[in-house]
Amino acid sequence: MRDVSWPGDLTKADRDTIEELAGVPRQVKADELTLARQVIGTFDKAFDIAAYHDEYKEGLRKVIDAKIAGREVVAPEVEMAPKVVNLMEALRKSLDSVSAAKKKPARVAAVRRPAARIEGKKAAKG
Repeated sequence: MRDVSWPGDLTKADRDTIEELAGVPRQVKADELTLARQVIGTFDKAFDIAAYHDEYKEGLRKVIDAKIAGREVVAPEVEMAPKVVNLMEALRKSLDSVSAAKKKPARVAAVRRPAARIEGKKAAKG
């Protein structure tokens, strides 16, 4: 991200992005707002940088070491990610799975109802 101070600072790509945003509705739907709050809520734990490592650097190091050792390096085939048709639905499913892992479902106690009295039986006994 960078600062834009003058209209001349905008590149063609910036102008295209701004034009694309013209079609975005200005009002946010209530369910989208709820979903956004839920997404933000999943990041409420402290950030631990030690939990992350540079996979690119590790892979590059393996390739370099293999080349130095004289081994042939073959690039793995890259699989194309499936296209997400409905981004909101995919996000909901993802959040539901995270929420399900965090929360235990509440137990619902069975409600016992007294047996209904039949007036005809009551009159026959009395």
